[in-house]
Amino acid sequence: MATSKTEQVLEAIKGLLETVPGAKVERNTAVPEKVPASGLVVLRDGDPGEPEQALGGFGSAYYSHAVEIEVYVEEGAAAARDAAFDALVQGIGAVLDVDPMLGDLAFGMTYGRPEIDTEAVAGAPAIKTGTITVTVEYETESPLG
Repeated sequence: MATSKTEQVLEAIKGLLETVPGAKVERNTAVPEKVPASGLVVLRDGDPGEPEQALGGFGSAYYSHAVEIEVYVEEGAAAARDAAFDALVQGIGAVLDVDPMLGDLAFGMTYGRPEIDTEAVAGAPAIKTGTITVTVEYETESPLG
């Protein structure tokens, strides 16, 4: 069975994220209790939204798919944590800009700065987290694809 266009898009984004220097990249994983020293990036499948189709429901379906990229950095000192987090976010932006059309799988993608939070962990360094929402525009042969 052929891989759906949606799955191809998600795997292409994961492939780009895997080129961020030093970051551990996972997809749809539970958040671990320990964040790797280099940071953790988790790609979530997100919400493809409702497909847009031509009148009559025939032909291709167009999606504006909101994919989430979660970023985790654990560091003892707040200044070091902030710097490591910013470097990781900048690295993600750089690799996404390398191929915004995902090898012609998509019409393009847009994203902005992450929504940021710092989580206290009893007996351990705090974890700085952020969620980057990436909107990918693409077309599929069918609404299920």
